[in-house]
Amino acid sequence: MEKELHEFFGDCRKQEFSAKEMRTICQPLIWQIRLAKVQRWLLLLLPLFLVFLLWLYCDTFAWWASAFGRLLLVHVLPFWDWTPHYNGKCLIPRGEQRVVTQAPALGRHETLWENCVLCESLEGIATASNVSYSMLESQFLERGLPVIVTDINLTTDLDSLLWLMDDKAPEVISSEACDVSSNLLLRKLFSVDAALQKIRSLQAQPSTAWHLQLRNCQWRAVKASRLFLERPYFYPLHLEPYYSSWLLISHQQGRPQAEIDVRGLVFVQQLSGHFELELRPKEPCDDGQCPSLMMRLDAGEGLLFSTDLWRLSYGLQKPDPKQSSIASIFEVDWQL
Repeated sequence: MEKELHEFFGDCRKQEFSAKEMRTICQPLIWQIRLAKVQRWLLLLLPLFLVFLLWLYCDTFAWWASAFGRLLLVHVLPFWDWTPHYNGKCLIPRGEQRVVTQAPALGRHETLWENCVLCESLEGIATASNVSYSMLESQFLERGLPVIVTDINLTTDLDSLLWLMDDKAPEVISSEACDVSSNLLLRKLFSVDAALQKIRSLQAQPSTAWHLQLRNCQWRAVKASRLFLERPYFYPLHLEPYYSSWLLISHQQGRPQAEIDVRGLVFVQQLSGHFELELRPKEPCDDGQCPSLMMRLDAGEGLLFSTDLWRLSYGLQKPDPKQSSIASIFEVDWQL
C-alpha cells in the first residue's frame, strides 16, 4: 500500500500538479486513512474501557481480577523481587533518604507541650450567643479555647425524653451501652430497656433519688439517638455526624465531680436542670501553666470544646427539687 502511494505521488509530481490540486485529489484517501487509524484505536481502547467498567461496577469481576493479579505477582517473584516496593510510597529511589522518627502516641491525659501557651493566660471561659460555626471555629476552637453558647435553647423534660426514646429510637433501647454509671441496677443486670423500665416505675415516687449515665457507641444506636437528641443550631452541614452520644440524667441526687472519657470535638447540651462542669488541662499544661475551668451549665445552654487540650468532668452539688438534670454530649471527629 505504501509503495503504491509513493508511485502515485511520484506520477503527480511528474505531471506538475499544484499543492492545492494534490489536496483536492487526495482528500478522500486522507480521510480513509484517518478513519482507519481511529477505528484501530477504538478497537484497542474499547476492551480496556469495558474492563475498567467491569472493575468499577462488578464486584465479582473485581475480585477475580485481583486474585489473578496476586497469582501473577507470585509467579513473577522468582524473576523480580517486588516485595521492597509493596509498602513503599515511591517506586523510584531518591539519592538522599531521610529517616523520619515518629513521635510516640499521646495518652488520654496528654497533649503537646506547645499547646500550653494557648491557655496559660486564660482567666475564665467565654460566653457567646447568636453564633455561627465558622465564628466559633476561628475565635475559639482553633485557639484551643472552650466556649459556652447561651442560646442553644434545646430543652426537654424527663417524660418527653422517655416518650421519644420509646417512640423513635427502639435501637437505642435494645442496644448495649458502652459506658454506664447508674444506681438503678447492678451492672451485670443492666440494660437500657431495664433501666428505662426502672425509671418509669420510680416516677410514682418522685422523691426517690437516682442517676443514669450512658454512652451510645454502637452505630445503630448512635444513628437512632439523632431522632431524640437534637443538634445545636450552629452545627454545620459539612461537619461529620457525631460518632458517639452520651445521656446524663440525675434525679434528686447530688453527684460528685467525675471525669468521663470524651474525645474529639465535644458538644454538651443542657436539656433540663443544671450540671456543674469542670475542664482541666491535660499534661503537661496542668502543672501550674493553665487553670482548671469551673462552670454551671443551665437548661438551654451548651458547651463546645476540643479534647486536644481539655479533660471533662461533671457533677451536681444541689439538685433541683422540681426537675431532673438532663444533658446530652456529642463526640465528633474533628479535622481542621
